[in-house]
Amino acid sequence: MESDSLPPPPTFSPAVPPYVKLGLTVAYTIFYSLLFAFVYVQLWLVLRYRHKRFSYQTVFLFLCLLWAALRALLFSFYFRNCVTANTLGPFAFWLLYCFPVCLQFFTLSLMNLYFAQ
Repeated sequence: MESDSLPPPPTFSPAVPPYVKLGLTVAYTIFYSLLFAFVYVQLWLVLRYRHKRFSYQTVFLFLCLLWAALRALLFSFYFRNCVTANTLGPFAFWLLYCFPVCLQFFTLSLMNLYFAQ
């Protein structure tokens, strides 16, 4: 029989060791959390010093705040269970994976609009 003489199929191993994945998850979560805190303080300073509340600056900061919050939330899911984070429902998947890309597009469009003036 020919199938008995074939070698066993190769096994797959993770491309990145677990300690590297954990280190990157920690680094990204800390980075996005610090970004969230920095933008949050900036928005409070806008309120404190009575700057114009609806301006390019505040809209940009609010979009950055929302983006950083969604990214920090996504990477915090990876601490518990990576499989659960990758098998979310349709709305949660869209909110955590797709919507931040839309926010980046809105932010860059806002910057283009600002510099075009």
